[in-house]
Amino acid sequence: MTDAAATQLKQRLVAFWNTQEHYWDGISDEVAANSPNRGRAASFIPEDSRILDVACGSAANAQWLKPRGAYFGSDISQSGLRRAQQPELRLACGDAEALPFADASFDAAISTFALEHAVRPVQMLQEMCRVVRPGGRVVLLGPSWDLPFWYPNALQSKVAKPGWRRSYTWKRVLGQLGGWLFGRLPFLIIEEPDALSLPFVYDADAVYVVWSYEVIRQMRRWGLRLVHGEVDDRMLGFSAPVRLLKRLLYLLPPYRFAGSTVLLVFER
Repeated sequence: MTDAAATQLKQRLVAFWNTQEHYWDGISDEVAANSPNRGRAASFIPEDSRILDVACGSAANAQWLKPRGAYFGSDISQSGLRRAQQPELRLACGDAEALPFADASFDAAISTFALEHAVRPVQMLQEMCRVVRPGGRVVLLGPSWDLPFWYPNALQSKVAKPGWRRSYTWKRVLGQLGGWLFGRLPFLIIEEPDALSLPFVYDADAVYVVWSYEVIRQMRRWGLRLVHGEVDDRMLGFSAPVRLLKRLLYLLPPYRFAGSTVLLVFER
């Protein structure tokens, strides 16, 4: 994707987030459903920390993060920030790919259910690392589509097209092999997510097809080490052959954290 195309896609996404009230209604439902995951992610941040909640939306994480230290939230959508329920929160309207904070100004940076919405996920990750002090933590929580035949709802409309899933899977296999064997991390971006043209369903606005392996490998390139990783649901399914296939794939490094929602904790 060219820089111009990425900029245009981001502008369209921001317009969507700022004008679609039903989107934020859906996010509120998601918050209620995933509060244990959010609480679990917050538990890896030491007490008395200065904490940045990156792409915080309506600041849903504040209820778990405020008891652990000084809370700051940043999001690119004014509509999301206006929905913040807790009073006196320190919130800023800012792009996760260009955070308006100084280097090493936080003890921890956390982002939940947001990386998949980054047009330039590498820049978002790099910014989170930049604003965290040496010895601080970066915490990521959200969906991943690690297996090559998994895809977000942002691509749901493509499934009916003949041969689409075969082509998509093959493209991902090649990209993942290149990332695993040669370090050419694909960071696959969806240039036309369904949310921009069809009725909204959850994660139809995802643009980065999250692959946990490449996130971990990229963070290691910057000197961060993974101190904890877990998956809430391995998505094995009910078919015995499929369950066996997935169990075998999960033994491979690229799919170590494959599942529904992944929690990754890094230390700088």
